[in-house]
Amino acid sequence: FDDASSSTATTYDIWGAQVEEGSYATSYIPTSGTSVTRNQDIFTRDGISSLINSPEGVLFVEMAALSDDGTSRDISVSDGSSANYARISLSNAVGNIEYNVVVGSSTKASGTSAITQTNFNKIAVKWKVNDFALWVNGSEVLTDLSGTSFSASTLTTLNFDRGSGTNYFYGKVKQLQVYDTALTDVQLAALTT
Repeated sequence: FDDASSSTATTYDIWGAQVEEGSYATSYIPTSGTSVTRNQDIFTRDGISSLINSPEGVLFVEMAALSDDGTSRDISVSDGSSANYARISLSNAVGNIEYNVVVGSSTKASGTSAITQTNFNKIAVKWKVNDFALWVNGSEVLTDLSGTSFSASTLTTLNFDRGSGTNYFYGKVKQLQVYDTALTDVQLAALTT
């Protein structure tokens, strides 16, 4: 376009612009001049088993739901099945967060805590033999001090679902980290504050 208010003509070339109708930014959608409907973004990362310590660790996420709509939306580390995983879930119970640690198809730790799902929350789940915990926004809200953990090299995949292709995560994520050690209470409080 030309700037008519200036005594010298200025020309601007714009390429790759995208107008957003919603209140948040989305990834680029190539349209080739036609209207295109957005497909869901799906991210799964495998081949990271050397970065995940199965016997102990922490899954941390800072996330918010797009809406508190009564559906389960999970982020997990797993072996790619529903038999072994540690997960954080925006619960299907409105206003709740859940965590589960499942080892060999047996639940070793689980619980639910109240949150405002549409606000950004910093959430961490810790797993270690006889030491499981859920931390939310700087506070330890649930603990379980008995139970076995995963065998070495069990957890291999980071998932935006339950780990087995169900409960896909729909929401916003600012941070996502996997630690290969069970952090201390002081470290978890600092991480989730």
